[in-house]
Amino acid sequence: MQFQIDPYQFAAFAMALVRASAWLMVVPPFNTRSVPTSVKAGVAAALALSAAPHISSTEMSLETAPFVGALIAQALTGLAMGMVIAILFSAIQAAGGLIDLVGGYSLAMMYDPLADAQTAVFGRAYQLLGVTLLFVTNSHIIVVSGFLRSFEVVPVDGFSIPQMASMVTDQLGTFFVAALEIAGPVMACLFLTELALGMLSRAAPQLNIFTLAFPVRAGATLIVVAIALPLLGPAVVNLVREGVRASLGA
Repeated sequence: MQFQIDPYQFAAFAMALVRASAWLMVVPPFNTRSVPTSVKAGVAAALALSAAPHISSTEMSLETAPFVGALIAQALTGLAMGMVIAILFSAIQAAGGLIDLVGGYSLAMMYDPLADAQTAVFGRAYQLLGVTLLFVTNSHIIVVSGFLRSFEVVPVDGFSIPQMASMVTDQLGTFFVAALEIAGPVMACLFLTELALGMLSRAAPQLNIFTLAFPVRAGATLIVVAIALPLLGPAVVNLVREGVRASLGA
């Protein structure tokens, strides 16, 4: 029994598989060690099977040098698109880091084996909540559909280094703004707490404010974060949509 494989269909699958594999390396939540490599490979193959029929044979060349160059271009395209979403999504963890810094929880740094880095309490908590809300709000469907649409916006022969570099760097400003917007209400309340402690120390100098400040600040942080948690869901949805829009606007 002999099987005949259309070389253009195989080439289209290879192009899509390389872009999907590079994209999954950096896009959340697949960019962590908690997701096994076999799962990433299976998801990449499934995405490639869905995207390959939409790649036209006129976009590809089966000659060795152009084909290898196109594979490298697909890897760079997938990395750039995934990096855009990863940058914006990491604003959630950055917001938690700002809360740790202002609330005094940054003193309790611990090693996170999944992120391979030192993280504080709220930085890690916000990152886990962000991943959970990504699936709860069905934002993962937006991410996957955005990747499949990328073959229409950025075809296999439409790679441009200046456009990809601009797409990634333009989102750095959005990253800082988003982190400040998410952590802003909590930081404002903690600032008022510090102001109240300062006024108390002036009104009652006999009190040991240095002893009371840390537990008061820690308790206020917990209360304000609990009140502000419902705002995290819409923030995740907006960041994912902005990331998909930016990656498709390359």
